[in-house]
Amino acid sequence: MSETTITAYVTTEEAETYFAGRLHVDPWTEAGDSDKQVALTMATRAIDRLQLRGRKADPEQGLAFPRHPNADVPMAVKDACCEEALALLEQGGNSQRRRLQQEGVQSFTLGNMSETYAPGGGRGLLSQEAKELLRPWLLGGVFIT
Repeated sequence: MSETTITAYVTTEEAETYFAGRLHVDPWTEAGDSDKQVALTMATRAIDRLQLRGRKADPEQGLAFPRHPNADVPMAVKDACCEEALALLEQGGNSQRRRLQQEGVQSFTLGNMSETYAPGGGRGLLSQEAKELLRPWLLGGVFIT
């Protein structure tokens, strides 16, 4: 019996259910099935690259979640995966900004438009919503009110 390799925290069917209850999801609904799956896989990889608290529930598992002592992937992580997948699909033609941030460019001007990026601004997740959902599992984050 062969074991199925899990590449994303949610299936496209689970994501469809999630997005049915959310506004402004045109990039998701307009994407084809293969693009949706790729976006979910890329979102999962982005989440797994984060510095997370704790350790994997099973050292042999392929993905970073579930985390010890839990045996299941938390709903907030699944929701974060959906949000990051949406952000990846929204990004579409705006990937040059992301690339500039990742390369460490701090400021650039194009005609009358000028942008300045914070150091490290191109690392991590695109979606602020996903970052907030994952906050309990992130290392080094301090919540200030």
